[in-house]
Amino acid sequence: MKIKLRYVLTIAFTIVAVVPLMFLGFWVERTALNKEIDAVWEKHLLLADHTAALLERYAHNLENAFEYFTSLKDDAVLEGASLLVVKQLGIRHFCIVDNNARIVRDIRAEPAGTPGFNMAILKTLMPLVHNRIAYSPVMAGPAGEPTIYMVRRIGKNRIALAAIKTEYLVRLQQAIAFGQRGHAAIVDQKGNVIAHPNDGWRRSMKNIADVEPVKRMLAKERGVVRFYSPAMHMEMISGYTTVAQTGWGVMVPQPMDELVAKAYDVKRIALIIAAFGIVAAAFLSWIFAKRLTQPIEAVQMTAQRIAAGKLHSRVPPLSRLAASDLTELADDFNDMANRIQSDQKALATALSRAQRADQAKTRFLANMSHELRTPLNAIIGFSETIENQLFGPAGNQRYVDYASDIRQSGQHLLSIINYILDLSKIEGDNITIEDDVVDVGALVRSVHTMLKRAAEDGHVTLSVDMRNHLPRVRGSEVKLKQILVNLVSNAVKYTPANGTVVISARQEPGGGIAISVRDTGIGMSKADQTTALLPFGRVENEMSARVNGAGLGLPLAKRFVEVHGGQLEIESERGAGTTVTVHLPAGRTIAEVA
Repeated sequence: MKIKLRYVLTIAFTIVAVVPLMFLGFWVERTALNKEIDAVWEKHLLLADHTAALLERYAHNLENAFEYFTSLKDDAVLEGASLLVVKQLGIRHFCIVDNNARIVRDIRAEPAGTPGFNMAILKTLMPLVHNRIAYSPVMAGPAGEPTIYMVRRIGKNRIALAAIKTEYLVRLQQAIAFGQRGHAAIVDQKGNVIAHPNDGWRRSMKNIADVEPVKRMLAKERGVVRFYSPAMHMEMISGYTTVAQTGWGVMVPQPMDELVAKAYDVKRIALIIAAFGIVAAAFLSWIFAKRLTQPIEAVQMTAQRIAAGKLHSRVPPLSRLAASDLTELADDFNDMANRIQSDQKALATALSRAQRADQAKTRFLANMSHELRTPLNAIIGFSETIENQLFGPAGNQRYVDYASDIRQSGQHLLSIINYILDLSKIEGDNITIEDDVVDVGALVRSVHTMLKRAAEDGHVTLSVDMRNHLPRVRGSEVKLKQILVNLVSNAVKYTPANGTVVISARQEPGGGIAISVRDTGIGMSKADQTTALLPFGRVENEMSARVNGAGLGLPLAKRFVEVHGGQLEIESERGAGTTVTVHLPAGRTIAEVA
């Protein structure tokens, strides 16, 4: 099914416009989630770093307050501005004990009667005591509340301790919220929860060291990771880092499904834009294709009318919106139509003249055949009489030799005239054949007998190869014999001494008859074969100077074969001999009656 150019151009233009849109949509669909992840990757890590920086500043303030308490000389209950600062930092109790765990100084930021340090807590903290401030993991205070302790050795005999409430860390964690369920979490150096949206985990100080970002924080790493959250029961992505002073870890997780939802929204918008772009591209492509093809369709319609015989048809004036190239095309087509109409008249006149000239040529050749053959036959007859000395001795052998030369020249000239007459009849489609019943085997043997003497004179062995009985064929016996004589004569002429020429005939699988002439002569190239099949075409080779001929034998043989509905095939190579095969169609084979 053929498609109009307008539709082809519309489809092509639409595809050209749609492919980038589809590529863009595919790229957005593939990269939307990755872009969301990349954005979160940077944002979450930055948020974790900022939170860690606040915790470092908080720890620095705690340590300053710790040093201040250490410098006090007497027990006291803090009042005024100092009490306000301490409460903001979350310090609830400070004391100094000796090596026997006896309290030497006791400073409280809370009312008297509030539980202080006990022996169990002191024993737990003793392994952390060094000459620098150390922070304990979050642990249960005297009243069971989550508490972090600061410890440091003072001199050789004393230890300073401070109890820190976690309210500030909880408020800091609660202040960080984004998306629908994005949050922060703070853990201690053992992976115990200090601040977390799950308040039960905070109060119980749940250990979540097995959670992937916590593992990495405990290893002092910093980065972003995707992991499964046991608290949220879903996959999440989190930035994480650590606070160098305290060993605390900060993680800022967000559920992955929130990122997927954002990516889906981006994909949906991209698909809507792509769909709109496809519709717009198709509409614009149709308009553009219509503008391009209207002039071409006008030219096409005019060409069809001219082909139908309406030679006066012309392309009508095109729209001013038509492209200049197409306007020029229409103008050139009209000019061409004008020239064609003019040339048609000239061709008709020339054809009439050519037909009259061909008729004159035919009459001339017919007259010349009579005018030339009559004297040539007389010349040949008289020269034979002198050559054979029918009326007595010539008196001198040289006269006899001259008569022989005259006869041979006359016969050669007569054969050329006959060839020319046959060729002119074939070219004018004036040749006709009358079908005879031809015995192929007898025909081959007859030609072999006719040319055997000429082959012997050239020291060439001429033989026949027919192994099977062949059916008879319908055709002109005279023309078939002339074909075979021409082929064998050429083979003998162009085969050097001591060479061989073999005439063979066989019935082909399809029922046709194949007659071949194979020689061991000088052979021909592909270009030589083309030349040899042209009228008067002579192939220049090492034997052409010694071989007489007008170059008409092979072309005539080919034409006679074609008149019989057959084909002439040449197989030859330089220095490897030539095989010429005449293929007569199966329709000319006469079936034998059993």
